[in-house]
Amino acid sequence: MRKIRIYLETSVIGDFEADTERGAITREFFRIITENSDEYELIVSPMLIQEIEDAPPEKQEALLTIMQSLDYIEVPSQHEANHLANQYVTAGVLNKKHIDDLTHVAYAVLNRCDYIVSWNMKHIVRDKTMSRVQAFNRSNNYHCPNFVTPEVFTGELNYANN
Repeated sequence: MRKIRIYLETSVIGDFEADTERGAITREFFRIITENSDEYELIVSPMLIQEIEDAPPEKQEALLTIMQSLDYIEVPSQHEANHLANQYVTAGVLNKKHIDDLTHVAYAVLNRCDYIVSWNMKHIVRDKTMSRVQAFNRSNNYHCPNFVTPEVFTGELNYANN
């Protein structure tokens, strides 16, 4: 049986150590994924790795420690991901200043992930973004992942309604 592929967007890693409700949900999300590694596989892109490398040194160290504790697959850099992200801009999914968010989406799409997990509800896990990506993907024969927050896996909440 194929494992459920979960694309991990940077905001989820960023909230791991937060002393907030989101931090607690994020830690629970990783506990569930880790304990059920026979069902799930975490996918990360070069984009996530680059964003960690670009973080301030004190934050970078914490993020790298979190990443070292996870079992994940890092997909290779793909020119096609950048191309697809630019197609999303042209199609009006989001504007050019959100190209990094769209590149995360493109990596998840091209690597046939079942879910994009993100806390970025302003640009990624947002009804308008999800519906525009899905419409574009259907018309262009691309895979359509689900856009969710970690709460979907912890049983707290389902999809963001923004």
